[in-house]
Amino acid sequence: MNETKVDPLTDWDGFFKELQNESPRAAVIIASAFLDAQLREILLNSFVDDEKVSEELLDSDLFAFSSRIKIAYCLGLISESIYHDLNIIRKIRNKFAHQMHGYTFDEPEIVRWCDSLKVAKMITDVTSIPKSHGNHFVLCVTQLATWLGLKIIETEKSKKISPKNPELAQVVKYD
Repeated sequence: MNETKVDPLTDWDGFFKELQNESPRAAVIIASAFLDAQLREILLNSFVDDEKVSEELLDSDLFAFSSRIKIAYCLGLISESIYHDLNIIRKIRNKFAHQMHGYTFDEPEIVRWCDSLKVAKMITDVTSIPKSHGNHFVLCVTQLATWLGLKIIETEKSKKISPKNPELAQVVKYD
């Protein structure tokens, strides 16, 4: 049996199903990993066309989730609201990942962070969604993943500058 391997960044159905059918801890970790992978792809598409160097940089310790969030924001690839929400999701992920047992969306710190998520409130009437901090988290992640997915497509289409391109010398003129 030859199974075609699905690119996890384009397997939206698999991502959403897994996100909804997991424990809170697993959902938070899966969501964060997906968003982190999307940011990595956006950055990779935005760097010069030298895949080896770009891959080495993005896979280095310098480019953890928090660094990817910051560099994407500083390069103007994500808005302030998305920057804010990605950082909140990162904080929630860290709490869930480092708590050994029984951590839920009802923890006071998690409640505050979920309440501070901006993107879901900007895009959707959250009053129509069953009131739970877990639901708000999943809604925000879903909207962020969708936006970042569109940004991946946009950055794939944009022309990268190749440092090996001899035509580059014609673009840069010195007086």
